[in-house]
Amino acid sequence: MKIIIRPADLNQDKQILVTTLRRYLTPSSDENRFEWLYRQNPHGPARAWLAEDHEGGEVVGASAAFRRRAIVDGREKTGWVLGDFCVADRYRSLGPALQLQRSTLAAMHDFREAEFCYDFPSRQLTAIYRRLGMTPSAQMVRLAKPLRVDDKCQQLTRSKFLATPASWLGNSLLRLTDSRLDSGKGWDIALHEGHCGDEFTSLMEKTPATNSFAIQRSAEYLNWRYLRHPFFKHCILAARRSGELQGYLVFTCTDQNAQIAEWYAGEDTALLASLVRDLVRRLRETRTMTLSAFLLDTDPRLPFLRTMGFWPRESTPVMMHWPGSLAVPAGEWHLMYGDRDS
Repeated sequence: MKIIIRPADLNQDKQILVTTLRRYLTPSSDENRFEWLYRQNPHGPARAWLAEDHEGGEVVGASAAFRRRAIVDGREKTGWVLGDFCVADRYRSLGPALQLQRSTLAAMHDFREAEFCYDFPSRQLTAIYRRLGMTPSAQMVRLAKPLRVDDKCQQLTRSKFLATPASWLGNSLLRLTDSRLDSGKGWDIALHEGHCGDEFTSLMEKTPATNSFAIQRSAEYLNWRYLRHPFFKHCILAARRSGELQGYLVFTCTDQNAQIAEWYAGEDTALLASLVRDLVRRLRETRTMTLSAFLLDTDPRLPFLRTMGFWPRESTPVMMHWPGSLAVPAGEWHLMYGDRDS
């Protein structure tokens, strides 16, 4: 079989992309997702590629790159997060997938604005990267903090009569353990209402220049990435002092679990602890069982999360690539769950 890789036109190939992604990647692929992810990103429109069967002209795969602006050493850099990689089942031999990903990475080298790119690949795609001579730069670790033990007690005892007192005791111990976290004095923490305003942009602009890599999070970006997300409802906890924004935490809830998408607390660990504690209090009232946060295994903030009762669980690989001369060690990348492609 001969596969041809060509750039996709976001106007003319829109329906082809939507259909291909829905067929081979995710059932949530629709026009709303496409418009939000491919066109409305304030950092700029996406780029995409299509894999076609040369003989029949059938589209059998796709890949994409989504723009990200980042602050590196205090300077703004432009790059991409790779995603939406998929290949039809009958073409999933290593050849077509390898060809599609090689073409995607080659295009990164040709973009003048591609000063960096990163990816959260699947197991299959990680194998393809290895064939291209690339190994994961780090692991994205899920850290889980138990909030309630009701379900676990029910599973272990298989008796409501026994599970009820065991749950009460376990939940009381968890609350007692959390009492050592910062009390939050000095900050007014509340759910942010409405869209993010200029104060969020100003907060990020006050961040001192460091040697780290972090995605540029303006108010416009936060509104797009979280508050206009087509599928998930995100909430923002905002911490203020004398009415001035000091930090925030973005989270979302699914079923009985909650996830922290990202936070900003500068170097103030007491502020971060206060935001987490306030979130934990709110989630316990809704009977949420677990709160998860995601950080790279090289992130210097990870040990602090451990002190707040988060325990490492599973991890997934992260690829970091610098087409140009710019390079930042993996330990200085501050990526979180919200920095994925969608």
